Amino acid sequence: MGFTVPEVDKILAPYAEKSYKKYYDNYLKIQEQTLEIIGKSIKTLDSYEKAELEARAEEHAMSKVRRDFEQGWQGIEYKLNTVGSSRGDYPFVTMTFGLGTSRFEKMCSIVFLQVHKKGEGKKGFEQPVLFPKLVFLYDENLHGEGCENEDVFEEALLCSAKTMYPDYLSLTGEGYVPEMYKKYGTVVSPMGKCKLQPI
Repeated sequence: MGFTVPEVDKILAPYAEKSYKKYYDNYLKIQEQTLEIIGKSIKTLDSYEKAELEARAEEHAMSKVRRDFEQGWQGIEYKLNTVGSSRGDYPFVTMTFGLGTSRFEKMCSIVFLQVHKKGEGKKGFEQPVLFPKLVFLYDENLHGEGCENEDVFEEALLCSAKTMYPDYLSLTGEGYVPEMYKKYGTVVSPMGKCKLQPI
């Protein structure tokens, strides 16, 4: 039993955008209420004060979205590795990612890799988990040196050095998957394969 979640970074990014807007607006609303107490409003602030307030709102909202991603990935890893089926096995789940270039698509991929790299378990005794299988969709024109998603690829390499994952699927090489990607711009996400995790 198993399934693949294709390009999970692109699936989750629109929801992260909505959360960001909510956190940003809520921060400004609270600041507006605070200013009202001293007889001011956001509209009466000068341009420097307004820019500073907006920068703080941005920082707050981005921090909250990042935390949402962290908790979400930790929860998924925990559930997929502790809740077995009636037969005593676990669902074979693969997630592909790495092609998203928007700020939340990149954040999704990077945080996913960082959570996986850290592992699950008691503090100081964390171990990498088996599921979900991570498959990094590599495009040399996107992940190569100086390219837009080089930072995402570097995070993937750091994760690989510690956990043996993600697997890498080249979209610029030879074969069926790269051919479909070059021809149609669509990725055929694989199921992934099973490997022993380091202890």
